[in-house]
Amino acid sequence: MALLKSKPTARKKTNHQQGTLVEVTTAALSSPQIEVRTHGRIRAAKRVVLSARIGGEVIWISPNLREGRFFKKGEKLLEIGIRQSKSRLKAPFNGVVQTRNVDLGQYVNPGAQLATLLGSDQAEVVIDLPMGRLNWLPQSNDQVSAENQYQILAKISLTGINSTVSRVAVIKRRLLELTSRGMMVQLVAETEDPFLLKRLPNVQKNKNSGVVVVKEKGVADTENKRKLEVSTMPLFVGSFVDVSIPGRQLENVVQIPAQALRDRDTVWIASAGELQVRTVRIAHLDFDNVYLSNGVKPGEKIIISPIKGAANGLKIRVVGEEKIQHNKISGKKRRKGKRPEGMKKPRNKKSEQGNFSEQKEES
Repeated sequence: MALLKSKPTARKKTNHQQGTLVEVTTAALSSPQIEVRTHGRIRAAKRVVLSARIGGEVIWISPNLREGRFFKKGEKLLEIGIRQSKSRLKAPFNGVVQTRNVDLGQYVNPGAQLATLLGSDQAEVVIDLPMGRLNWLPQSNDQVSAENQYQILAKISLTGINSTVSRVAVIKRRLLELTSRGMMVQLVAETEDPFLLKRLPNVQKNKNSGVVVVKEKGVADTENKRKLEVSTMPLFVGSFVDVSIPGRQLENVVQIPAQALRDRDTVWIASAGELQVRTVRIAHLDFDNVYLSNGVKPGEKIIISPIKGAANGLKIRVVGEEKIQHNKISGKKRRKGKRPEGMKKPRNKKSEQGNFSEQKEES
């Protein structure tokens, strides 16, 4: 009993590590231009089935009338002879042969389908866009847009290919029928030279490096060279592409990372060492960022770290601020000066080792 009554009392130390450590971002107003990202597929802008005008025997076929071969507008592709007359079929535009259904010496009837031709000057991109994102496109009061016609620039790149090279397309119109699956609005864009048949002026291809060197006007090629990355992959008909469309501009919104949005319409605010759950209004949402139009004030700190069991009033510590708080609680740094009486000067380890060696020699 005497030992229990005389036991020492343990002094409690202040725990400076209370609360969950979190990372935050400071809310700030901005007016960014949103980016609409979706996907689409390539189709031919021009497609014609070449048919026989008269019946007769195929007496000549152009070497370019083969699947995958290109031809120019006005080029003679095929001749059909009957008795003493001939019928010449010419290319209606610059293009490529998709299919050929006839061979030399074959007899064809009037109206028989001989070949299918695709245009090579332009290709169309059919873009799928959710109905809710249609109002994200740039708004225009022009009469042209009211007639279901647009002039909106977009960037396209082949899906699944690790390349930063993209091409420019122009959205021209939208179809007035939704897709059967997904109920998507379909926009139609056009892109030039899908099969890379045209060559820009003042451009030479380096066979060794696989890049294009553009010569500046008035400057020798050896003095100043600017390398330009170009795509060597054609836009195959039927291929899928990633589409990026510059959308309308937002006004006075707060941009936060997508992982900072909780339960679709709430965020976590760090205030006075505690967590606050705040309901917000979303102006725009994309893959990487969320833009808030209401619910957060400029200067407030939004938590971006994941927390288990988050609730109002949860004790938290902000990364970078816990050191400042620790210094305030622990007080100022120790000043250098005289030691208190009774405190001995710490021994030098080197001197102790020296004394021990001397004693060993004497012994």
